[in-house]
Formats: sequence, structure tokens, C-alpha cells
Amino acid sequence: MRRFFTSMACLLLLTGFAGTRLAQAAIHGAQQAATSDQKAAADSTQYVGQETCATCHEDVVKKFGTNPHSRLALEHAGKGVTCESCHGPGKAHVESGGVASDIFQFTKATPKQIEKRCMACHVGDHPNFERTAHGEALISCTSCHSSHKFVPQTEMLKAKQPVLCYQCHTDVKAAFMQPFHHRVPEGLLKCTDCHDPHGTFQPDLLKTSATQDAICTKCHVETLGPFVYEHPPIKTEGCTSCHSPHGSPNSRLLIRNNVNSLCLQCHSPSMNFTPPGTPSFHNQANQYQACTVCHVQIHGSNASSVFFK
Repeated sequence: MRRFFTSMACLLLLTGFAGTRLAQAAIHGAQQAATSDQKAAADSTQYVGQETCATCHEDVVKKFGTNPHSRLALEHAGKGVTCESCHGPGKAHVESGGVASDIFQFTKATPKQIEKRCMACHVGDHPNFERTAHGEALISCTSCHSSHKFVPQTEMLKAKQPVLCYQCHTDVKAAFMQPFHHRVPEGLLKCTDCHDPHGTFQPDLLKTSATQDAICTKCHVETLGPFVYEHPPIKTEGCTSCHSPHGSPNSRLLIRNNVNSLCLQCHSPSMNFTPPGTPSFHNQANQYQACTVCHVQIHGSNASSVFFK
């Protein structure tokens, strides 16, 4: 019986202690909420509104209604994005007579500061940007995008693709000038059809297909498989072990001008390599037929381990 009463006393003490802790937590939460509300109310007095901005920046504000930031926010969230949504409260800037240092200036900010501003809204879309090649190279959002001056229907880019990308990737521009190339210069493809400039978990900012295979298979579905007999380089090294994706002087974007030379990079140490027991037609000198005359299913086969038809 003593144990029972002792246990009950301990239980009551613990219950009382827990209740006290919960009450304290509730009071602390209410105090924090009140502080946040007071801070928000104080911050709200620092905003002057888009109409005030228009008194000096009429040319910018006048066009802001066509800006995707403004239109999409009005359609989906019930309120538009205004000047101060990006530049911060403008009261100090107005009261100082327009001193530029009294408001956030994207043209004077560091890439990290700009990234922080943009990611306040776009972090859900681009969570990996900081770890991408663009992010590590301190390519800021405003290097490619412009909220005020942009080409319509281009995701607020300063210029259309691929012109914008060519500004940095001059080597890729040269590749697309090759006789055989993916039709990016002609406008049938865009850089972002294969690459995600804001980051992926693949090298070279490459996207993946819906099945998580190489993005090449999104268009070249005949190479996708799965095959009973797979050509190992496709899985281990990828399409670029044989093809130059942007452009090549060779047909089918091959990295070699001769199919035999390409195959022999893996399958023989010499152009005239004919070990004992190998038929003479496997002599791969240029005067003989190409490997793919017989090994036609070179990406993979469901019928032949040596990729015959």
C-alpha cells in the first residue's frame, strides 16, 4: 500500500512538473509570436509602396505589370511582387532624397548577396544551386536573369538561348559550328533541354530522363533498352565515350572519323591485330568493311551477345 501511495505521489509530482513546463512553453511561444508580430508591424512601416517608387523610377514601374514576377504572384498567391519585395523597404531611401546606398542594389551586391535574395523565394526550385559549377564560380542570378529588362517568354533571361550561354561557353559555340551538330543554332533544341543551369546531381549540369537514364535517351529512345546483351561502355562511360554531344566533324557525332578506329580503342591494340584463330575478315585495316556492317545492334541486343542483328 505504501508503494502505491508513493507511486501516486510521484505521478502527481511529475504531472504537475510536466504541466508547469507546458505552461511555460506556451507562454514563451506566445511571447515569441508577439515579438514577431511587433517586429513585422515595425518593418511594415518601412515600406513605401510601388506608387512612391514610380515617382522616380516610372520607366521601370510602368513595365512591371508584364513582369512574370508580378503576373504569376497575382494569379496564384493573391498579391503581386513589387519593387520592395526584392529591393527591401524603401522608406530610408525616399527620406534621404534617393541616396542609392539606402536601399539594396543588385548592381552593387556580391553574387552571394544576390543569391540569398533570390533564393528567399526560389530555394524550392533551385535547392542545389550553391553546389553547382555556376554557383561555385560565383555566377550570380543576375548574370543571366533580369527582372527589369528581359526577352519575353524566356524565363526572364537577358538574351535568348543559346546566345546567352555562348557568352561564357565559347568552346561550345565552336562545337555547334561543326558540320554535324545537334540543332541548337537552328532553334530546334535549347541548351536547357539537356542541361539544368541551376544544378543537378549529374556531371556538367546534365539532366536525366524520366527513367533516370542519360538525357540522350529522351530523344534517342532506340538506345534506351533494357537489352539482354548490353554494350558495357554505355553503362560505364556513357554516350560520350563514342559521341561528341555538341558537334563533330564526323557523322553521327562520332569522336573518330572512322568507325573501325573508334571500336579499336577498346577491342584491339593495333589496326592489324589478328591473333591466332581469328578470321581474316577481322583484320581492321581501312580497306576492310566497318565493324557495324555485322555488329549492327551496337548499343545493345536482345538476340546476340556480339550485337548481330
